[in-house]
Amino acid sequence: MIFGLFGDRKGRKAQQMNRDAPLIIDQAKQMFTDNRLREIADTTRQHLQRAHKIFGTEPIDLRRANDEYRKLHKEARRNNQQADLTAMTLVIIHLRAELNGVDAAPARATIEQFIASWASPEAPEAPEAPEAPEASSAPGTSGEAI
Repeated sequence: MIFGLFGDRKGRKAQQMNRDAPLIIDQAKQMFTDNRLREIADTTRQHLQRAHKIFGTEPIDLRRANDEYRKLHKEARRNNQQADLTAMTLVIIHLRAELNGVDAAPARATIEQFIASWASPEAPEAPEAPEAPEASSAPGTSGEAI
């Protein structure tokens, strides 16, 4: 009976994240120039990769990563760094959506689509190059740079 009064907390959180992610991205598109949006997407991608690499992907690991990024979010807000604040917000939403699971998949998809649309094309190749130096992308990348 009491659980019916308060509803599904996890479901409500997922719905909130699913609403917040597109709103934050839309506001960023209205506030920032294309170069700044690219910077936000790059920062978001780098920090998500960092969170998974350093902390891991298990629920306890994601909670620890979330705690660290909440501190970085607070620091960006205190220093009035709007682009970093937006990137940290997207990282936090993505981490929380990963913790939430399937119900928050639209929030993750929205953030990942934003990253795919706006991130610099050369940035994703940089971490992969040291892992596979003989990859076919390495000669193509050097040919494009010349």
